[in-house]
Parts: sequence; structure tokens; C-alpha cells
Amino acid sequence: MRSLKSDVTTSQDLSSAVLSYTTSYGRKFKLEQILFHASVAISENIIITLDSAEGANYDTVLADVTLVSEQDFIFRPQGQANFQAGDEIKIYSTNANVTGTLYATFKVQEVLL
Repeated sequence: MRSLKSDVTTSQDLSSAVLSYTTSYGRKFKLEQILFHASVAISENIIITLDSAEGANYDTVLADVTLVSEQDFIFRPQGQANFQAGDEIKIYSTNANVTGTLYATFKVQEVLL
């Protein structure tokens, strides 16, 4: 059984720092998608990683994409994207020569079983 959770959002002014964010769900969940939107067209690298509850040896890069003069990117996992309690999702974006803000929205379902 699944329940749609409220969106989790984060943002970062890339002119002052990189975007580096880790979720804190703490329960089993299914990742539906992560929406990225920049206030201006950016050419930056975005990395999405599973931060495994089993420890750093089990962390896995889910996506590593380079945007080139783009404002939007949507990450949708291929197949089932079920995560265990304690697993989290980390996102990171570079910030070379950028003056805009990068926004991220996580869409997940909580696994109630």
C-alpha cells in the first residue's frame, strides 16, 4: 500500500554555492521523480545518488547529467524505485559561472507495508 507524500523542495542560489541536499524521509518510499528548474539557462552537472542506509559502500549514482544552456531537467527512475527505511536521495549540482537559482522538487510515495 502506498500514500502520496507532500512534495519536498529545496533551492540554491548557484552564484553563492553549489546545490547539495540530502532528503530525510526515514521510512520506506518510492521515488516517482525529481523536477529541477533553473531561474536562467544553466550549463551545470547534476548528480543524483542513493545514500544507502547500509553505508557508503552501498551508495549508488542514479543519474549523472550535464545540462547545456537548459532550465529544466526531470529525473524519472527506470523500473521500480523502492527504497528502504533509512535510505535517502542526495542531489548535487556544480555552480561554475552561474548567476541563477536552481530549484528541486521531490515527488515520492510512502510505502506503508
